[in-house]
Amino acid sequence: MKKPPKQQLLKRHDASLPNRNMLIVGASGSGKSAFLRKTVDFKQPRIVAWDPDEDYKLPRVRSMAAFEKLVKKSGFGPIRCALTVRPTEENFEKWAALVFAICHQAAPMDILADEIADVTRIGKAPPNWGELCRKVRKYGARLCAITQRPQESDKTILNQVEFTWCGALKTSASYNYMAKEMDVSVQELKSIVNIDRKQIQYWIRKGTEAAKLETIKF
Repeated sequence: MKKPPKQQLLKRHDASLPNRNMLIVGASGSGKSAFLRKTVDFKQPRIVAWDPDEDYKLPRVRSMAAFEKLVKKSGFGPIRCALTVRPTEENFEKWAALVFAICHQAAPMDILADEIADVTRIGKAPPNWGELCRKVRKYGARLCAITQRPQESDKTILNQVEFTWCGALKTSASYNYMAKEMDVSVQELKSIVNIDRKQIQYWIRKGTEAAKLETIKF
């Protein structure tokens, strides 16, 4: 693998780095993509995505072998890639392991994992995804986990994020689950007002602070 700058070769991790990880929850059309465009620089030199539905405008590969080849070539250097393969837990675990292998505190990276409810279990995260969730902060990366069905996703990610974003939801199960996680009422979550092509609203919570209702206008 390519090596990071010489002055920062000693360690891949730095425990003093802040937690920037995010969980983004919302039904289709709730504004998740608009929030990500506002928050994530998709032109940065190091950004990777698990992207089964081809939602992100990044250079794309469509096989695990091609992604592994790209990862080995890139190492700790530039990499901009979305992986679109069959969304199985086996593929997701391979992706998570490869992504973690190129995390380095001297080479910041954004990692997007879309529709995690399709590839993780309720309860404890599978091993490689769990390691990525627990350790990525110290290795200079920001993990953005995205789901439409939070009650069907693993619980590990909930304990490893600093920011929890919640847009409009569809089901009572989702509303009840996120009301508890955001420490607001179901009625407050349902107070979101989205206007097509004009605005989206969402609740966002940082750490243990009170959740806030925010608006993006277009």
